[in-house]
Amino acid sequence: MSKAIILICSIIVFIFNQSESYSQFTASVNQNPVTAGEQLQVTFSLSNASGSNFRAPSFKGFSVLMGPSTSQQMSIVNGQMSQSVSYTYVLQANAEGNYTIGSASIDANGKTLRTNPINVLVTKGSPQQQQKQQQQANQEKTLNKQASDVISKNLFLRLNVSKKECFLGDQVIATYTLYVHPELRLMQLVPSQNAPTYNGFWTQDIDIGKLQFHTEKVNGVLFNAAVVKKVVLIPQQSGKLTIEPFIFETVCRLMVQNPQRRRHDFFDNFFSSFADNYQDFKYNASSGAVTINVRPLPQNAPADFNGGVGNLSLKAWLDKTKTKTNDPVNLKIQISGNGNLKLLEPLALKLPPDIETYDPKINDNISVTGTGVSGTRTFEYLLVPRHAGEYKIDPVGFSYFNPGNKQYIRLKTQEFQLSVEQGTGQDNGQFISGVSKEDIKYIGKDIRFIKHISGELSKNSDGFYGSVGFIALSVLPVLSFFIFFIYMKRQQKLEGNQVLLKNRRATKVAKKRLTQAGEFLKKADSGKFHEEVSHALWGYLSDKLGIPYADLTKDSATVALKAKNVDEEKIIECMDTIDNCEFARFASSGSRVEMKNLYDDAVRIITGLEGVLK
Repeated sequence: MSKAIILICSIIVFIFNQSESYSQFTASVNQNPVTAGEQLQVTFSLSNASGSNFRAPSFKGFSVLMGPSTSQQMSIVNGQMSQSVSYTYVLQANAEGNYTIGSASIDANGKTLRTNPINVLVTKGSPQQQQKQQQQANQEKTLNKQASDVISKNLFLRLNVSKKECFLGDQVIATYTLYVHPELRLMQLVPSQNAPTYNGFWTQDIDIGKLQFHTEKVNGVLFNAAVVKKVVLIPQQSGKLTIEPFIFETVCRLMVQNPQRRRHDFFDNFFSSFADNYQDFKYNASSGAVTINVRPLPQNAPADFNGGVGNLSLKAWLDKTKTKTNDPVNLKIQISGNGNLKLLEPLALKLPPDIETYDPKINDNISVTGTGVSGTRTFEYLLVPRHAGEYKIDPVGFSYFNPGNKQYIRLKTQEFQLSVEQGTGQDNGQFISGVSKEDIKYIGKDIRFIKHISGELSKNSDGFYGSVGFIALSVLPVLSFFIFFIYMKRQQKLEGNQVLLKNRRATKVAKKRLTQAGEFLKKADSGKFHEEVSHALWGYLSDKLGIPYADLTKDSATVALKAKNVDEEKIIECMDTIDNCEFARFASSGSRVEMKNLYDDAVRIITGLEGVLK
């Protein structure tokens, strides 16, 4: 039994070792050492596996003359099939020294294989070798120049613009098209790292997907053409703006004839099938520069023009026309069409003084296609009425410039009516009409009832008069009266000063509301949760700062907090949290995580302010 177990374990170990050594990825050179300027061939070979995502090292200290050249082999021996693939580079040693060719990597059999690094010694050659290497270098230089001339005639990049003259803010579509001769083998195409900066333009790339080649005639010659890049340009300044050249780095494979057999005829027919070998050549294809003449907009711009250019339309609406005090209303203004939508700023509102608003939330539904930028930009204004009444919201004006008819177009929304009823929340901004705040005073209870006790008094005959107990009982009422008198004075002072009373109770009231908000958080009741958090924050600020709830706004709260030396950062955080709460309260949405984060922010803000607003 033990022998069988040992045999099985040996078989398993053998199979494991065989599987580990089955796939091999190695690196080799054709000679080592080499002299400076001499060529070196490096081969990376993968055996007994099919690989993908081959990644070569950097070849620091060497110039890549050719590669990678890929070759595959497959053989069957005794019924066992094996396959291998190799990647070969031709390098040239640049200078004397010790250099390391790093590890190449490839993905095979579900893992990443790496080659062994190779140390290469580069020595100084003899005068004869240096002369030979110089001749080879000159031949290589001549070869590269001839190859560049051939490639330039059979591969080029063109930049086409939708218009060479436009108005400020108008859209220009720039299209980069690559043209390749059908018989030229394009091995690599990548944008240069030095991409144009498009100075003076706002830009937005257009998604072109995968390259799709089509046949196109250029000067009577058929080429394979494909759009390699497309971008929307919106000029931000007038005058002559230049679109800098876009460069694509390419690698083309040409057939090179043996120079010893036809020394002066390398490229007489570089497409010829009689060529002796292939060689890869790098070539930078440049689109060239294009100048756009940007005209300024006409001087007679309307007062409500904020830079819109294109063909646009305007729409606005209230989500409801009836509400209660401190209950927000959402006003949405939507601009749609084709133009510079992403550059539009929020529109100015003319609101009654009793309606408070916040910075609008911007919602975009904008697409960038071959025709330019189009879609909708919606400004969502949150309006919070502080007092009850009937309000009119003036129409909102919007003007834009239409480059088609070269005119300003004025648009205007309708007038809005908003009916506000008195709310039932804390303080709710309640006020008394016709009476000034200075005329309102608190009247405390100044009448106290005294209970009369009837009965006869009799003299005690046990000598209690003059005793310690008698003295204590005599002094105790006087002492109690003074304590009671001080307490009542303090209570009357507090009751007479509502601001001070609210200040002392502010934290307690806020904690109570946050506790209630925590219960709504557990129930995932978004509406009531945000309402309680909002009341907790606003109520705390009102009580601590001594500002009536009806008069409390972000501006007044900010000024009061600064007067009490509260840090600017804490003030901004507090106002941002209030804004987020108001928006979420109106939207009646939000995940449990967002609600929890808002709850934690409110607790942290109140705790932080409590350390300052004592």
